[in-house]
Amino acid sequence: MFKSPRIQLSGRLLAFLLMSFLLSFSASGVFAVTQLPQAPLYLWAEKPLVTPDREIIKDQRTYYVDNPSITPFWPDPKIANGTAAIIFPGGGYVRLAIDNEGYDLARWLNARGVTAFVVKYRMKEYGFPAPLLDGLRAVRLVRSKAKDWNLDAHKIGIIGFSAGGHLAASIATRSDFASDKNDPLVDVSARPDFAVLGYPVITLEGESAHAGSRAALLGENPTPSLLHENSLQYQVTANVPPIFLFHGVADQSVPVANSLMFFKEVQKFNKQSEMHIYQSSIHGVGMTQGQGTISSWTQALELWLKQNGWVK
Repeated sequence: MFKSPRIQLSGRLLAFLLMSFLLSFSASGVFAVTQLPQAPLYLWAEKPLVTPDREIIKDQRTYYVDNPSITPFWPDPKIANGTAAIIFPGGGYVRLAIDNEGYDLARWLNARGVTAFVVKYRMKEYGFPAPLLDGLRAVRLVRSKAKDWNLDAHKIGIIGFSAGGHLAASIATRSDFASDKNDPLVDVSARPDFAVLGYPVITLEGESAHAGSRAALLGENPTPSLLHENSLQYQVTANVPPIFLFHGVADQSVPVANSLMFFKEVQKFNKQSEMHIYQSSIHGVGMTQGQGTISSWTQALELWLKQNGWVK
């Protein structure tokens, strides 16, 4: 159900086009970007932009992403530590909670010296594997620019929430997912150095599956093999990076069983990982404060990042 993008170009996307042009020349050595980019960066610079661009923002959520991108957030150079985090907001593969699970977290990371990139990825309008391809490209793009952007290529992590957590877990476990051999970044590793998963969708099978995310990603009648392939407890191998998980024990949208079944597999291979289960029924807490102990998840995350040398 992956749909090829349309290939027209509209004036309102000139900012994307210009940045893609600059990035392409930088990669070829013809032109060097001397300033850190501030505008969103189109993920597929070698391809034409899609027009009309249907993207809209409603109630602080982003819908209908046709032109996937990353928006950079740079820390103060005085405290920048070279670590980068690529953020995938959630929203059931239908919308993106771009503020609470994206921009707000990016600013929090900046205050701790971490460079952040918030991803707008394609969703139900394109279906599988478009979100995964966008996620893998985001990691490859950031890693390919590590030197130019003063980042450590070995300290590039990902963070995802809810369905964005499913995408992040997919990247963490399927970084070698089939890609186009003509992709200019195909030789750049897409494996993240760490992954943070907040109340993630993990399984698309059985009673613990989030039906909305399953339908948006795979359609109404996916084959059993496609369901199994995208139930990520089956994708964990010895190559899994360190994982930080948190979830509410009574989450009313995505059952806590999703995190439990994923961590059961992760802990077999990666002993730098940890999981936090909070006394909460809230789903989508993001950076919201005052919601009980689950609002303290960032404190636990900061300690974990420090223990593993990703922040000071």
